[in-house]
Amino acid sequence: MALVAILFGGKASAGIMLPMLMLGDLIAIFQYGKQGKFRDVLKLLPAAVMGIAIGAITGNYLDDKQFKALLGIVVLICLGLLIYREIAKRVLPLPKNPIFHWMVGAVSGFSSMVGNAAGPIFNVYLLSQDLTKNKMIGTTAWFFLLMNIVKLPFHIFMWRTVTWGTLRYMLLMIPFIALGSWMGIRFVRKINEVWYKRIIMIMTAIAAMRLFI
Repeated sequence: MALVAILFGGKASAGIMLPMLMLGDLIAIFQYGKQGKFRDVLKLLPAAVMGIAIGAITGNYLDDKQFKALLGIVVLICLGLLIYREIAKRVLPLPKNPIFHWMVGAVSGFSSMVGNAAGPIFNVYLLSQDLTKNKMIGTTAWFFLLMNIVKLPFHIFMWRTVTWGTLRYMLLMIPFIALGSWMGIRFVRKINEVWYKRIIMIMTAIAAMRLFI
């Protein structure tokens, strides 16, 4: 994503990447979709749609760097609490208040639309639930596929970043997406639950820190 953003610019790169991300989501759903927590996805989706719509409207006026820095701070704080929970062996229950789930959904939708930056915040949300690796992947795939489907009309008709030209890039990348998915599936099969969550935490921390760049 970073290389595409350098070559084509932030907004254009989001349009180029969107069909590729959707293809990757479909492959993940084919493999792990039955194990995903679809009810959790449905809890978050209405707020995510609202966040996407707000992001599409305000995307041209938002200070992208400031927003990403704020999101990075929130993710790192949440991740710090999760790490503390692991070290101290203390239970930090997920808030049951519907407002909390709406906030997660709205922030995920908004940050996905304006900067493809929903991954870190959604990873923290899932890590806090102590899901198995397959449930995490399945839930993530469903949530992001549905969000990306909602984003698609905004990219086509409003931002005009998805065109027949950008779809050609996806066709060229299909072999690499398929290879990457195959390697990812094999990797997930071999790694245990503890190390999978540790790797997700590390990758989330790296992704959060990249938001400051």
